[in-house]
Amino acid sequence: MLITKQGLSEQELAAIAELADICNKADGIQLKLNWETLKSRPTDVTNDFLYYDGDKLVGFAALYVFRSTEAELSGMVHPDYRRQGIFTQLTRAAQDECRRRNIPKLIYIVYHLSESGKAFATATGAAYGFSEYWMARTKELLPPVNPDPAKTVSLRLVEERDREAIVALNVSGFAMTEEDSREYVSQSQASERDKTYISHLGETPVGKIGVMEEADKAFIFGFCVASEMQRKGLGRQILSKTIELLKEKGFQQIELEVAVENVQALGLYESCGFETTGANDYYELALS
Repeated sequence: MLITKQGLSEQELAAIAELADICNKADGIQLKLNWETLKSRPTDVTNDFLYYDGDKLVGFAALYVFRSTEAELSGMVHPDYRRQGIFTQLTRAAQDECRRRNIPKLIYIVYHLSESGKAFATATGAAYGFSEYWMARTKELLPPVNPDPAKTVSLRLVEERDREAIVALNVSGFAMTEEDSREYVSQSQASERDKTYISHLGETPVGKIGVMEEADKAFIFGFCVASEMQRKGLGRQILSKTIELLKEKGFQQIELEVAVENVQALGLYESCGFETTGANDYYELALS
């Protein structure tokens, strides 16, 4: 039986975690489920789809909508219940919800080593879009930072007065449209779990970096440097200052994701003690 949910109870979250553990161990993978997002779902929007055999949760799919132009989907089915069309039902329900909300594109998150996940995505008509490395900081390594005060960046939490600067940094650093950037900024500033920091060189805003703080770890996201300020060592300073800030807060575990083709960023993270622990492939499906 398929059930759609607006918000998840503690019991449902526990059942999802148990199912994820079973699937991860059976497949030798690590599903991306964005636990902090699942724990704080809005209760007026359908984002989660659960499939039960009696009282037993055997299938789950989740939508993650960070802007109105696309939604990401991740999910799983218990190994004993596969090849019964369960995930097809879950994804169809998710697609229908996207269409209802006029979201034109669905992106399947597929663990890089999951051949069945790739086969399913392509069978639905989705095409490979891009890949991201999952990285964790495993070494106490920070490269020396330029001591010249004139070339040293600052780092502080964003304030409302920084909104336009953050919008511009997203457009410049991520090649976002201004409309998508404004929507992304609004969502980020409304989030209680996400923190965004802005970096200045003198009076000029040069970069931004986001941090999601969980109980036992911190996740870095949305890190960019203005295009005209790249390749000057500023990104290294911003990342180093962020790591030091998180260490001061007591976080020993720090993780992030980076696009596979972004060789420059990959090298930066590795120089700051991060190493690749996994990878996800993203398959894009246009919804009619």
